[in-house]
Amino acid sequence: MPTHDFQPVSMREFAAGPNREPPKWLWNGYLAPGDVTLLTSQWKTGKTTLLAGLLQHLGTGTPFLGRGTRPAKVWVVSEESHSQWGERLRLMPVDTNAHLLARPFRGRPSPGEWDALIDRAIEAGPELFVVDPLAPFLTGRCESDAATLLEALQPLRRLTAAGMAVLLLHHPRKKPSEVGSSARGSGALLGFVDTALEMTRCGKLKSDAHRRLIHAQSRRAETPARLAYEWDPATGAFAEATDPRDRQFEENWQTVRGILEGRGGAITHKEIAEFWPDDSAKPSKVTLYSWLNLAFGRKLVRRDGQGTNTNPWRYRVENADDESRERGERPPPRPLVW
Repeated sequence: MPTHDFQPVSMREFAAGPNREPPKWLWNGYLAPGDVTLLTSQWKTGKTTLLAGLLQHLGTGTPFLGRGTRPAKVWVVSEESHSQWGERLRLMPVDTNAHLLARPFRGRPSPGEWDALIDRAIEAGPELFVVDPLAPFLTGRCESDAATLLEALQPLRRLTAAGMAVLLLHHPRKKPSEVGSSARGSGALLGFVDTALEMTRCGKLKSDAHRRLIHAQSRRAETPARLAYEWDPATGAFAEATDPRDRQFEENWQTVRGILEGRGGAITHKEIAEFWPDDSAKPSKVTLYSWLNLAFGRKLVRRDGQGTNTNPWRYRVENADDESRERGERPPPRPLVW
């Protein structure tokens, strides 16, 4: 079998051919046959839990987090043991469409062992091949070396050439990075994949514990830039979430309003943070600032000042004199209290 193809194809002929058909997504916008998708997030933030939820829907072809799916046979190559997966699947049972290869190698695989696994997958013919997580299965000595990394990843293209979708779960680098570049190791990894997903927590408040936000960058126009969701640890159910900022605001607005009403005058977001009740998780000053400006946009608060360091925004609830002042009238006199 030749290892190269030096026969050029006319671009006009290629554009007019069968490749004009849209991909038959396994998960609309995220997993396409012939593509490699990378999902990066911090340790223990729910990558494998999200995968289990997806596997449930790939068994029935029902929408997952508002995006269509279709029934698919799946292979999952995992570093977790059978017992760890068993505990997860008791809460989130998966149909017979999904198959698990738990710790298939005694250590880091050799190139020959990795190729043998790829050969076996091609023979079995799943529509989706998952590696969870990527690092323990890389055959190279260092994921930070571009040439070594690409040499380890290249066999995956044999899977995509066979029409499979490939999903790689991965961990981020230690230092904070811009959205789209957090994946650990050489930047060659991000160049290799077709779609890069980054999953983060929606916030640090107690109410955000099981909410996640996925940012996406893709060669596919159909891939949504953002997807927010919530997972219920009691039932294992997933639900698409509204904008996390709006959700946080609605859950904490009464606390903010109570502080404003209790002060009697306009105060800054930093002063609101100082008066935050001790029995509730305190949001960051940046989060408070965004909530107050959201409240101002919804006409729930009044705002004084210029938004500068020397004259910052000060927020207050409405009072009885505001409407008169807006009409250019003097407020009506208030009755004296003796």
